[in-house]
Amino acid sequence: MLSDAVLVMRCQRELPAVTRSFEELVRRYTQRIYTLVYRIVANREEAEDITQDVLLKAYYSLPQLKQPAQFSTWLYRMATNAALDSLERRRRHAWASSIEQVPEQSQPSSTAAVALAHPEEQLLRNELRDCINTVLCTLERDQAQILVMRELEELSYDDMARALDLSLGAIKMRLHRARLAFQRLFLKLCGHYARVVRPRSRSERAERQRSPQQAQQVLRQRRTAEEQS
Repeated sequence: MLSDAVLVMRCQRELPAVTRSFEELVRRYTQRIYTLVYRIVANREEAEDITQDVLLKAYYSLPQLKQPAQFSTWLYRMATNAALDSLERRRRHAWASSIEQVPEQSQPSSTAAVALAHPEEQLLRNELRDCINTVLCTLERDQAQILVMRELEELSYDDMARALDLSLGAIKMRLHRARLAFQRLFLKLCGHYARVVRPRSRSERAERQRSPQQAQQVLRQRRTAEEQS
């Protein structure tokens, strides 16, 4: 099987007349890029759109890639930035909208509600996930990027050093600072969500029958009580 580097060099010689090599790269990386993007944005349709946009951008940008052997890391960085941009747009849109006016389609369906063991806990997890995404897009872009490369893409320190053209020592230092920055922002923005779900007593089991709408009301009441205490 031909290496990525060989395929990239063929693309640089042959595109746009011959697309066979690029089609092979798309076949190899579409699912990988989608998986990475989905883990950041947590929305299937959005992840699919971003994946297509990234691959299209790669098609037009391949002639400028100076290190064909670094194609995968280059593509992952492009996907990471696109996903973080999407989170940033989502956050700006959320700020412009009324927090209290929840769109009807964003509510869990009645079928989904039946499937949930505890709607309140599921809502809490969803809100925590959204808050973590807010932390990611609030961080400086280079900090968010290096965290994604290490924690989501699971790149080695050597691969990160090559991708960012930095020494191993610089990579470890930047990653350490990024983790500290993430921790500080997480505690500031998401600390009230970071609660371990404890086993419930028999007297509390009746709460599992709450509807998602009731669960949202309970969460609002608890949040208000925490802020006033």
